[in-house]
Amino acid sequence: MSTKAKRLEDDRTILIAALKQAVEAYRQRYPIPTLLGPGPTSEMLDDLGKAIERCNSYQVVAGKVLFNGISGPIITSAFLAPRLFDRLGRWNAQNKSEEDFVGAADWLIRILTTETTEGRFKVAVWGLSVDKDLTIARHSRIMPFDALANTDMKRRILDRAKVGRGDVVWLSQNYYGIPSVAVETVVKDFPFIGADGACFARIAELNMTTKKFWSFTQGATVGRPLAMCSWFDYSDQDFEISEWEKWADWLLPEMHPRITSLVSVQASAIKNNWKDYLVLPGEMRSDLLRSIDRFLLSQCRQHAIDQVLDLALAFEIAVGGGRGDNAPASWKVGVRSSQMIGGALAVRQTYREHLNGLYRFRSRATHGGRMDANERAQLEVIVNECSKIYVGLIQSFLRFRAKPDWREIELEPTST
Repeated sequence: MSTKAKRLEDDRTILIAALKQAVEAYRQRYPIPTLLGPGPTSEMLDDLGKAIERCNSYQVVAGKVLFNGISGPIITSAFLAPRLFDRLGRWNAQNKSEEDFVGAADWLIRILTTETTEGRFKVAVWGLSVDKDLTIARHSRIMPFDALANTDMKRRILDRAKVGRGDVVWLSQNYYGIPSVAVETVVKDFPFIGADGACFARIAELNMTTKKFWSFTQGATVGRPLAMCSWFDYSDQDFEISEWEKWADWLLPEMHPRITSLVSVQASAIKNNWKDYLVLPGEMRSDLLRSIDRFLLSQCRQHAIDQVLDLALAFEIAVGGGRGDNAPASWKVGVRSSQMIGGALAVRQTYREHLNGLYRFRSRATHGGRMDANERAQLEVIVNECSKIYVGLIQSFLRFRAKPDWREIELEPTST
């Protein structure tokens, strides 16, 4: 037997003996089993903790960070002892077999000797429906929410969903319906135990990538803001040390949306648009994301006149730069957007007319002035039409696949 195997066998012996002692003490104190039995006393846990501290597998990782799916508790015997006892289960603790004790000891040894493992980064989405399951990026799959594995976090989201209360999709972090879509990303070699905060850096990276992906998707494919939350599950449930302590990270625009209906989108369109976005020059991708963020903010505004201001800014960020940048913003937005989208002359003229209308209302918003009921109705139409034009503009950038030369775009359409 190798030295490593001998040490693990010694650890197993120590833990099994300590567990049997703890269970016997528990049996004597609580001789009648109950479904919701009381927890072990501090004395029982102290003795179990001392046994854990004698284990070589514990001594190697003591004081390091263990990621439990949302936080990173320091590995101590006081942290592990109650979890090891609960691994046996309080219900009917008097009738545990030898296999139960061996299984609990082996579970803790496996926990303490695992540095990296596989996990699943999951995102629930409200306001969107897709036609099928589809791999949209490396190790990432989009699917109906129902297709996610039935983990503790999924059950909590379902339990808190307001089912049968009108057309609720998503109104706030505390009032929402059942999510319609989910994305699951398989995360290889996730840092389960480490001396630094590598686990948090990995989660932050996943959240940042998710925010970019969904910001772009909302602007380029969906055309409306969505609500999302993310969380992390281990592929093997044995590594869920404190699953009940998890909570979701909400990924929302600066101003929260109010979602009352679903937008149906083909999963392949989401995948293809993201693929086209990734081949754009880096500076262009950054500008488009800034523009899309402003577009989404306009969609979250309560008052139409505020929507106008953010929507106009979204257009200006998207089509800014290049020769002629000293020209009026309304001219640049109207001409460049219409030419980028392209189409027959009459179609481009309609685009420009709507965009000119947007800037007329923008001027009213910045210089004051009241609107009657007819003008407010016109304003709503203009905002809706220009929002559609904006999505078409982003699509045209994806087709162009390069930073436009506005000197050419301003003179001729990109398509007929």
